[in-house]
Amino acid sequence: MDGTLTPRGRLTAGIVAGVGAALLVVLFLFVLQWDGAAPPASELFTFAAAALLGPGAYDNAAAPLIGAALIVVLAIAWALGYVYLVRMQPQLLARPWISGLAFGVIVFVFTQIALLTAGLYHRPTPALLGMELVGHLVFYGVPVALIVAGFARRNT
Repeated sequence: MDGTLTPRGRLTAGIVAGVGAALLVVLFLFVLQWDGAAPPASELFTFAAAALLGPGAYDNAAAPLIGAALIVVLAIAWALGYVYLVRMQPQLLARPWISGLAFGVIVFVFTQIALLTAGLYHRPTPALLGMELVGHLVFYGVPVALIVAGFARRNT
């Protein structure tokens, strides 16, 4: 990846990785919802919108759509950050499963800090904490790392 991808290739890798991983996270949320382990997706998306719009999001009919869009935009932004990190530290491509898990931890921690800053942090139950970690590590961090590594391999 170090110099092998053009700026356009890096942008493409970040966008594809972000959108792909966001879709996996949303699918994971829907599975949890069907299982009864998570609230309806519209509530989760409204909660995401509240981080951007404030408490008024709960009274906004467009909040679920805004929250879903916010999740995708943030997923792309984080994935682009990972592409930049890989450009600076190409050894991350050697073990994308491990670097993806570590990246998922970083995204999780900064997400919690953002929620705390927005006044939306809640102390999760152990089960919810486990689900959030699985979502961030397995369904976001690892897919981003694997997709970016795939782009890098294809262009070497």
